[in-house]
Amino acid sequence: MLTMLFYLLSFSILGAGIKYIDSAFDEKTFSKKIALVLAPILGILWTYTMMTNPFSATILLSIVLGVILKGKIDNLGHLIGTIIIISAVLIFGINFMIEPLIFLVAAAVLDEMGNDHINEKLLRWPQSKLKSFIKYFFEQRWVLKSAVLFLSIIGIIPLEFFIAIILFDYAYISIQFFSDYKQGKKMGFGQIKLKSLLPQNKFLRN
Repeated sequence: MLTMLFYLLSFSILGAGIKYIDSAFDEKTFSKKIALVLAPILGILWTYTMMTNPFSATILLSIVLGVILKGKIDNLGHLIGTIIIISAVLIFGINFMIEPLIFLVAAAVLDEMGNDHINEKLLRWPQSKLKSFIKYFFEQRWVLKSAVLFLSIIGIIPLEFFIAIILFDYAYISIQFFSDYKQGKKMGFGQIKLKSLLPQNKFLRN
């Protein structure tokens, strides 16, 4: 029980942490100094979480390889974390499952491709429930989550790790929402302009 709680907490921290670094460098909504301090800590936690279990190793390594293959290591914070992870894997080794890893890497790459291009492709579609579903599916990166769920259903990966990857992604999304709030962007389905409805707080300033 305590072991599974560790994975749920660890995946949540990792998801939130990488989005914090993203927003610090790409959107400048958070402190770059804090992001650079956070990067090696996340790299160490990511590595430790992989080394303790072949299931978490397979899932987390697929995420790393997916973003590397798509060229998404585009800031110093993520570069530091990635170097720590890859170096530790090469030096100490990890126990992972080869076939599921290939399957999940393909899913992670599809997630990144869909997330990059879905808005552009859907622009020409008429408004419909299908369009809304596809937009949500790729914006929230459900290809990888669906792949993990499939592996859980057929008994390769414990179902708890599907919950863990859900927490990973929605911790990521929660930081994205907070970053959007700081920029005064719309949230959810684009119906609520946060900056006009929520009180300003001096602690949210850069």
